[in-house]
Amino acid sequence: MDYWNECISCAFDEAGIQATKEQIDLVAGDVEVAHENYGMAHGYDAIPNPILLENSELKKQLKIEQNKIVCPRCEGKGYEITDFGIRSSTSQCGACCGCGKVDG
Repeated sequence: MDYWNECISCAFDEAGIQATKEQIDLVAGDVEVAHENYGMAHGYDAIPNPILLENSELKKQLKIEQNKIVCPRCEGKGYEITDFGIRSSTSQCGACCGCGKVDG
């Protein structure tokens, strides 16, 4: 609270306002409370809530995943089998990088 007392005291001095220590303490206390509630009054906090940030990021990732479709190249398996007659080869699908889904 010393910070706010100093701020109010300086502001009063610059404005030519005479105030007792008790009056400065009361005004400083009100300014401190107002400062603490500023973010809530204006719809944001000075320090972002980490839970809300994580929630927002997870919602974005979920939206991306929900928009994906089954890979048409490997039909969702994530791998392709190439047949060479006698031999065959299995490899990761190049279209979906092995995850079985692509952006829709």
